[in-house]
Parts: sequence; structure tokens; C-alpha cells
Amino acid sequence: MALRGKVLYVISVVAVMLLVMSIIGIIISFLYPRAAPLYGLPPFYWGWLLVDLLAYIVAISTLILAGVSFERLIRSRVPAGMDHLKSSMIATGTGVIAATVLVVTAIAYLIGYEATVSIASFALAFAIFPSLISWLISPLLINLSYGCKHDPELQRIVDRVASRAGIEPPKAMIADIAVPNAFAYSSPLMGRYVAVTRGLLNTVKSEQELEAVIGHELGHHKHRDNAVMLVFGMFPSFIYYLGRFLMFAGMVSGAYRDGGSNERRNAGGAALLIIIGIVLVVVSIIIQLIVLALSRLREYYADAHGAKVTSPQAMISALQSLDRFYNTHRGALTRLEGNKIKALFIYAFAEPFMGLEEVLATHPPIHKRIAFLKTLTFTDLAEA
Repeated sequence: MALRGKVLYVISVVAVMLLVMSIIGIIISFLYPRAAPLYGLPPFYWGWLLVDLLAYIVAISTLILAGVSFERLIRSRVPAGMDHLKSSMIATGTGVIAATVLVVTAIAYLIGYEATVSIASFALAFAIFPSLISWLISPLLINLSYGCKHDPELQRIVDRVASRAGIEPPKAMIADIAVPNAFAYSSPLMGRYVAVTRGLLNTVKSEQELEAVIGHELGHHKHRDNAVMLVFGMFPSFIYYLGRFLMFAGMVSGAYRDGGSNERRNAGGAALLIIIGIVLVVVSIIIQLIVLALSRLREYYADAHGAKVTSPQAMISALQSLDRFYNTHRGALTRLEGNKIKALFIYAFAEPFMGLEEVLATHPPIHKRIAFLKTLTFTDLAEA
């Protein structure tokens, strides 16, 4: 047996043992609520571990089932022009917002307005503040992590393309990365940037291809994609944390029973909170899939902008050059998938998981992006 197989086998055995111990712990905690701590931990913690494990099992099962359904739905779908793309973006964004409002309204109906506002406030804080702080300082972190340096020659190209796009040029950076890629990043505190990697400068076949890639990244700035995806990414995070806090509230209220006539009612309320929390974790997974779909649509939008400031053929040629490189150098694609900012890259794709490569990706596959570019008319390009 290979080393990797042995490691996975040991992990599987440990996971099964933990599951069995958790089940034993929760059974004992319910049969003997005042029993001594099990394995050095109070029954409450073993109950929480089991509820947590159950939530993740249900969530992963939902991810697979919903992902398979979504994958079949989008497998052959490509936006047929800018009108179709824009209506799809509006419908997808509206769906995320409507789903979140519906969930919060349903919770308020089930557990009361005041309790919902109290718990939702904590969930909202957990969803907003880490993402907001990360966004504000992200240019500094990206520049330090990837060795991004300003380049005057590249700046002249960016200025030229930005002039065609009718926007203020961002600061042009070269990232010290060997594989070809490009990305746009910004924050209100540190301004806007466009970075291309040294690998990209060595891979593109012409300056027109480079301009198309830069035009794609300028499209992200023009469409405010960093801010748009930051906001929409908070919706599934909010629902997830809301579910986690409800699960915890249910465990706490179930652990401290008064032993009186209200005990059965308290137990029922605790179970309801736990069930609602698990359902919300599942719902957050589904909303996240919709947010990823919105991210893929925004990439089509940026591709159209790259085609607008150069030509559809130049954008297609640039994408083909990138795809040819990563198909030839599979190790480079593996390094790309482990990158923390891969969602910003012009070329990014999800790792294989149960046949859900596209539905879990932030970017559409290259062949779909090329097919979309081939549908664009002069009128479409004017709207990009």
C-alpha cells in the first residue's frame, strides 16, 4: 500500500472512532444528563461535536446533489450575447438577495423577531468585518506575497488600453510568478492595480494578446467586480454563521434544563433551533453555488470588455495561449489551484470533485468563454 493510501486509511479509522465515541457520548448525555464528563469532556461538548458532524455530512451531501443538478443544467449553456449575459447576471444576483431575505423572514416567523435580530446581528458582523478588513488591505498583502513591482513599460500599455476603455488607468504591476496569469485588485485605501505575471509576458504571442488580457482586467475595474463579488460573497457567509449560532443556541438551551414542567417544551425548542441551524448551513451551500455562478458570469463580462478594447479574435487568442500552456504544464495548473487569490486570476478552474469542476469554479471553462466571444456583435461590444 502506498504511503498516501496508508495515511488515508489511518485518517478514516480515526474518523470512524471519533464518530462512534461521539454517538456514545450523546446517548449518555441524553440518558444521564447529570453524568460525569465523558473522555474528559462534558456531555455538552460531545453533543455539539455530533451536531456539528451531522451538519457537515448533510451539507456535503447537499453540495454533491445540488452540484450535480446545477452541473447538468449549465453544462452546455453559454450566454448568447450581451443582453442574455446581463439578464442572467441580474437574475442571479436577485436570486441571492431574495433567497437571503426569504430565509431571514422565515426564521423571524419561527423563533420571533427579537431573537432573529439578536442572532443575525452577530452573524452579520462575522460575515462582514473579516471580509471588509481583508479587502481594505488586500493590495498590500498581494504586492508583498507575489512580489508585485511597478513597471513603467507595462504602465504605458495599461495607459493606452485604459484610454480606449474610457477609464482612469490603474497602477501596472509585474508579479514575480513563473506561470502565466493576470489579475486586478483594489481597495478604497490603496487604489487600483492591474498585475501580469512574468510567465504571462513570456507566454503571449503578441502585444495585442497582452492588451486583450489587460483589457479583461480593466473590465473588472470598470464593472467594479471586486466590490460586487465581495458584497455577494457575504450573503452565504451570513446565512452560514446564522445557522452556526442557532445550532449553538439550541445546544446551550438544551444543556441547561430546569427539571420542571417546562423541560419538555425547552427540549423541543432546543431541537428546533438545532434543526433550523443545520438547514441554514445547507442553504448557505446552495447560495454559495449561486454566487459562484455570478462570478462566472462576471468573467464573461470582463472577456467582452477585453474584446471591446482590442478585438474578439485577440481575446480568443490570448485565452487559447493560456489554455495551451496549462494543458501542457499540468503541474503549473496544480500550483494555480492552491493559490489563495486564484479567484482574481484571468485563468482559474476548480479542482476535480465528484464531477463538479465547473459548478465549483469561479471562472467558466475556456471553451465556453471562446464560444461566448464568438457570439458578440458590434452592438454587444459597445455595451461591454
